[in-house]
Amino acid sequence: MDRLWGSGRIRRLLAAALACALIAASAHAAAELAAGESRRVRIDGRTMHIVCTGHGEPTVILDAGLGDSSLVWTRVMPGLATMTRVCRYDRAGYGDSELGPPPRTSATIVDELETLLARAGIEPPWLPVGHSFGGWNMQLFASRNPDDVAALVLVDSSQVDEIERYERELGMVIAPRDNAVFTLTPQIPSDLPPAAAERARAQITNPAAMRTVYREWRGFRASEREVAAATLPDLPLVVLSRGAPIADPDSRRGRSEALWRRLQREFVARHPQAVHIVAGESGHYIQLEQPALVVHGVCVALRRIADDHRACALPAAESEQRAAAR
Repeated sequence: MDRLWGSGRIRRLLAAALACALIAASAHAAAELAAGESRRVRIDGRTMHIVCTGHGEPTVILDAGLGDSSLVWTRVMPGLATMTRVCRYDRAGYGDSELGPPPRTSATIVDELETLLARAGIEPPWLPVGHSFGGWNMQLFASRNPDDVAALVLVDSSQVDEIERYERELGMVIAPRDNAVFTLTPQIPSDLPPAAAERARAQITNPAAMRTVYREWRGFRASEREVAAATLPDLPLVVLSRGAPIADPDSRRGRSEALWRRLQREFVARHPQAVHIVAGESGHYIQLEQPALVVHGVCVALRRIADDHRACALPAAESEQRAAAR
């Protein structure tokens, strides 16, 4: 049995996902959550949830990482809505979307997203934005809809060779092997305030969400193969990567972090049209730690679609945070 907590990476990812989702759902974000039209769309006898706001095209479509609901995008929604229409959606099993059938791989997820957009009447052109595992989904979505996708933005996205590279270079198993039996034991971060801790308990005991986390991890290698087999179209591409200082570069965690960042740079090098933005003060959740930088990245993509060579304004608070762009 693979006990995926062995490397510590998965525990940190799920703990971070839980904490960040709670932050996004806190009173601090309440005003943002109220904005936009919330819809529940029937798909194969179950409902999927999507929230849209703003006007214009292309429509930005936001997909979260593994373990996250669309609440992680609430801090970027207002800024994006000033430029164009934007929609965040809950993948099946998360947030207000009902549990979906297995396998929970990128191909299944993209099938469901395409159906959701059609049923909801959200027509192309689209500008998909994916965070972490959602980056895989949105790469596959772009490859399957090359005539309808205007640009692509990746936010600290997973990379298609990361599983093999972590195993070969660091001896770290970061995803269950095919047909493996494994355990997931999510924990509540000890520093959460009481109200957030209560929400955390509710979330980790939500059978649909935890089953979805399990199924997406179980299908992680299959998802990687699906994305690797696809061809990303030649389109405007913006890649945002985390860049907060590494506390202990020589530690196991420090080497893991260095490899993640190297994989990001290698991906950009394979796509000459890409604009690479490094979030100098962010960890994995750039959309929560430096949300204006994500808005800036989408602005860059929109300008490239329009062949508009004017620079996108970067708020002073962000430009002072050592954000670097190439």
